[in-house]
Amino acid sequence: MMNRKTLQGKHRQRGSMSGIVVILILVASSVSVGSRVIPLYLDHSTMGTIMEKMSLENGLALQNEASIRDTMKKRLKMNNIRDFDLKENLKIDRSKAGTELILDYEVRIDLVSNLSLIAAFNKKVPLRD
Repeated sequence: MMNRKTLQGKHRQRGSMSGIVVILILVASSVSVGSRVIPLYLDHSTMGTIMEKMSLENGLALQNEASIRDTMKKRLKMNNIRDFDLKENLKIDRSKAGTELILDYEVRIDLVSNLSLIAAFNKKVPLRD
């Protein structure tokens, strides 16, 4: 005949094993999502830094749109951001108040089967005359 302490000990082991499995699944899924999302934010941060440095340059606002896009494209390439469509995602807004660079885009990441994650980014920077 088994006593109560022996039965309780076995029950605890089963409960703790399933708890460890659940924790491992949560940690693995967090690492998986993080490894896909963090590079997006790092690239956006790099692009934002490039735009801010461009805003400090004198006379850039007076250049034509093709020249501004070419400058941005070269700087993205130097920072190893290669597959980014500037024609679609970078807008150059010219108004009476001045010229403004607007970076507005979304990135879709497939997680599992029909489940996707969408990250939307928007950055505005005024250019100097």
